[in-house]
Amino acid sequence: MTFDPQSLCGWVDDPARHPMAATFAPPLSQVAPRLMGADENVYLYRAWKEALGDYPAYVAQQIGDCTSFGSGHAVDLLQCVEITIGKEPITYLETCTEFIYGVGREIAGMLGGGDGCYGTAVAKALVDVGAIPRKLIGPYDGNRAKQWGARGVPAEMKTAAAPFKVGSAALITTLEELDASLANGYPSAGGFSQGFTMRRDANGCCQQSGRWGHEQCCTGRRRRNGRREYLLCQSWGPNVPDGPLTDDQPNFSFWIDETAMASILSQRDWLTFAKFPGFERRPLPAAWTTKDFI
Repeated sequence: MTFDPQSLCGWVDDPARHPMAATFAPPLSQVAPRLMGADENVYLYRAWKEALGDYPAYVAQQIGDCTSFGSGHAVDLLQCVEITIGKEPITYLETCTEFIYGVGREIAGMLGGGDGCYGTAVAKALVDVGAIPRKLIGPYDGNRAKQWGARGVPAEMKTAAAPFKVGSAALITTLEELDASLANGYPSAGGFSQGFTMRRDANGCCQQSGRWGHEQCCTGRRRRNGRREYLLCQSWGPNVPDGPLTDDQPNFSFWIDETAMASILSQRDWLTFAKFPGFERRPLPAAWTTKDFI
């Protein structure tokens, strides 16, 4: 295929992200130790279908604002999890990516020319400022994202975002923490520099290839041939990468090997989100999990 992922990414490996990541320390294993020890296949992405009837028809990013898509999609999926298993009723409202992109860049001190941000800044935007429902702004507009990323978000939008703050975010640095996050219904997202092939193989997987500066969200985990694999959801529109789909995965996703995922987490820009304060241990529907390994 002709799509060039390097032309539409937007994760910036800014040294300033490291002290910001420290504001989310300690990582999940210390924040919520009771969650640790999970070892099942988790198809958390199926919550989208259960709550909405089908997977979201996400459009492709138009500028280098992937950080807002990765985190925004994770928050969208978290809403669907809460709709299905949560203790408090909520209404699904797709997240406006342009808003969290603009606020994230403001928090990161990146307002001005150029595109891009990093995961911890966007996560801080969601926790400290909040999010705007897509329906209040209208369809995704790359020009709006560019403008808010350069000049900041209007003050009245920040006021309107306050009721939609994410309750908690925690740093994920190990596969065990990522497993625990997924097994308890908490999607995660983050930025990294590892690239992948742009066609899924027969198992729905893409292999490590080249370098990106990109953010995606993680929505599933399975064990195949004795190794863990993780499902990443991207922001390049439907069926990118192309190729076969397995385990009912969305067409905007691909599985990666545990070695690649561990390398991504080592860059310390990956965070998991909870709708409410704190991370609770909670069972998932049987249709989302299995202990049968291939």
